[in-house]
Amino acid sequence: MRRILIIDDDPVNREIFRWALSAEFEIHEMKSGIGAADRISGGDYDLVLLDLMMPIVDGAEVVRDLADINLGALARVLVVTAALNTNVTEQLNGFPLAGIEARPYDPDEIKILVGRFLQ
Repeated sequence: MRRILIIDDDPVNREIFRWALSAEFEIHEMKSGIGAADRISGGDYDLVLLDLMMPIVDGAEVVRDLADINLGALARVLVVTAALNTNVTEQLNGFPLAGIEARPYDPDEIKILVGRFLQ
């Protein structure tokens, strides 16, 4: 079974993603960006759904840390954020991420989004 890591400080967001995806994927979760770069680098995840706006260690810092540890692992990281804007895309431009997308909240939209990146 394919594995997805969800990194988001909001328990409701994690639950929505888990509810939408758990029938088809093995779901792992982190509620903070603390230690996330190491976990992504050392984990065998098919996709990582990474929130940007988190306290202490935000998603952008996770991306920068992961780039230093294992640049190739960024290809499995899909940044999903409610605050998608030009500043966010400029901040992460140049990193070889799977993508940067507006966070969907509808389970069907979540499945479609994940399906696009795991074909």
